[in-house]
Amino acid sequence: MEIVKCTGKEIVFQDRSSFGCAFFFFFLVPLVGKSLVLGSLILSEMGVISVSCQRIEPTQVNCQVNNSKYLGLIQDSSTLTRVTEAKFHSQKNQDSDGNTNFYYVVALVTQTGKRVVIWRGNSYTHGVKSYPQKMNQMVAKVNTFIKNSTEPSLLIQYDLRWKWKHLMFLALDITLIGIAVLLLGKPYYLKIITLNKSERQLTYKISSLLGLSNETKHYSFAQIKELILDSDTDSDGDKRYSLELVLPAENRNNQFKVPLRKYYDIERSKKAATILSDFIDKPYQDLSNE
Repeated sequence: MEIVKCTGKEIVFQDRSSFGCAFFFFFLVPLVGKSLVLGSLILSEMGVISVSCQRIEPTQVNCQVNNSKYLGLIQDSSTLTRVTEAKFHSQKNQDSDGNTNFYYVVALVTQTGKRVVIWRGNSYTHGVKSYPQKMNQMVAKVNTFIKNSTEPSLLIQYDLRWKWKHLMFLALDITLIGIAVLLLGKPYYLKIITLNKSERQLTYKISSLLGLSNETKHYSFAQIKELILDSDTDSDGDKRYSLELVLPAENRNNQFKVPLRKYYDIERSKKAATILSDFIDKPYQDLSNE
C-alpha cells in the first residue's frame, strides 16, 4: 500500500492489486477478442437479402439487389442492367489453428462482364450445409428466369435475422463475453484504508476496478487489536519489513490482518510504525528482531 494522504487529522492508504494477472491477460483477453470478432461476423450476416429482377426485353434483364446487415441497421442497394447470369463460388481455406473453413459467394454478372457480389457466407458462422444449398437455389432461380422463363419479374428474398443458428451462437458468444468480463473485473481491486483521528475511526473499503463488487467496513480505534512491525524475505532473499494492523474478524476466534506498508529499511519502518502508533494511540509490537 502507498500513503496517498497524511495530515494531522487523516491518513489514507491505497492499494491497487491483482491476482493472476498473467493468466487473465494471456487467456481471457484473446478469448474476449475472438468472441467479439465472432459476434461481429454473426451480426453482419443477420439481415435480409433481396433480389428483384425485371424483364425489360426478352433478352434483357435488370436486377435490383438490397442487402441489410446487423439486424437491418446497415443497408445497401445496387442496380444492375443487362444481367446475363448468376454464379456461385466456394473456396476452401485453413486457419492458423488448422481448422478448415469454406467461404461462399453469389454474384451477378452483367453483359459487360461486371461482377457484383450479392451474398457472402462462410462455414464459420453458417455451418456447412444449409447456406450453400440456399445460395445455389438462388443462382438456379435467377439463371432460370434469365434464360428459360417468360415471366416479367422475379423476387427472391431470404430473411436471415432470426435464424436459430444465428441466435444460438450469438447468445453463446454474448454469454462468453459476459463471463470473461466478470472474470477480468474480479482479480483487479482497489483497497483504501482511511484513519480519521477526530472520529477515531478506521474505514476499510475494497472494490473491484470494474465496480462489480464493493465492500466497506468501519472500525473504531478501540477495536484495533494490534499494530505489528514484522519482517520476512522477498524472492531475492532480501529482508523486508511490514507494518500491519490486526482487526477483529467476523469469527471471534480469528484475526483479520491488514498489511499497510512494506519497507527494506528498518529505520524507515520503525519511524512509520511510531507515527502510526501515535496517531491511533496504540503502541506497536516489534516482531522484526532488529
